[in-house]
Amino acid sequence: MTKDYIKELDFILLSLINEYAHAKEGVKFYQEEAPKTTKETVTGEIIEKFDLKEWEVHVLFHHLLMDKYIISVEPLIISLEGIVFESSGGYAEKTKREESEKIRITTIEGDLRKYSYGLTVFTGVVAIGTLISGLYFALEIWRYFK
Repeated sequence: MTKDYIKELDFILLSLINEYAHAKEGVKFYQEEAPKTTKETVTGEIIEKFDLKEWEVHVLFHHLLMDKYIISVEPLIISLEGIVFESSGGYAEKTKREESEKIRITTIEGDLRKYSYGLTVFTGVVAIGTLISGLYFALEIWRYFK
């Protein structure tokens, strides 16, 4: 069984961008516990929302790092490509574009096979016609000189 982590990746990227945007909004003084880091906050949200294991969340963070949509998690640094990628639809839109591209390529390949077959038949007909005309003129030349 394979899992599709498209929604999770989009949610992580959106959550990180939101955390990044609201990171300096307010400071809470006199907290009894130490404040959570951005990674801990987003990890908790993801585990709660999608019921993933912690190692899966770390793999998803690593995937975002490898795609260069985030530069680092602690301290949180999001690349411009990540912000633009998320605003243009994220991984869900990327998957749709890839699927439509696969369908387009499959259609083009089918058309090429069909046209190739037609061209092969046409070439065969021309070759047979050329052979017949060559034989006819060879017979005419033989009759003329005989």
